[in-house]
Amino acid sequence: MAEEPGKYWVAMAVNNSIPRPEPDEESGFLPMYFNASPLLLRTDEGEDAICVFSTEGKFRVYITAAAHEQEASLVPATPVPLRGREEFRHFFVHYPVSNIVVDPVYGTSRDESIGIQEFMSSLEP
Repeated sequence: MAEEPGKYWVAMAVNNSIPRPEPDEESGFLPMYFNASPLLLRTDEGEDAICVFSTEGKFRVYITAAAHEQEASLVPATPVPLRGREEFRHFFVHYPVSNIVVDPVYGTSRDESIGIQEFMSSLEP
């Protein structure tokens, strides 16, 4: 299956440090709960950068390499497809960061990050 141009994947990794919500007092039901957060790398400046993959295959290669190193914080992870500025704007409302690393290579000590504005300007409207 061919990749769609302009489509990216963000790795959402299970994050068990996100506390579970309390059940509704009246019904006893638990509200919707999403215990995942985007995969982050540290930039040279010490800031967080979200990992964005240009193909689902590159996402899978990264996560497989992480699983072989047994880094539980990265496994399991789910690829979330995003396309265009509007979908990324909506994503960044919930996960605000200043930098992005496109197609990081697992185990590389330095992946080049770019600013959000630079990345957003490269996307289709």
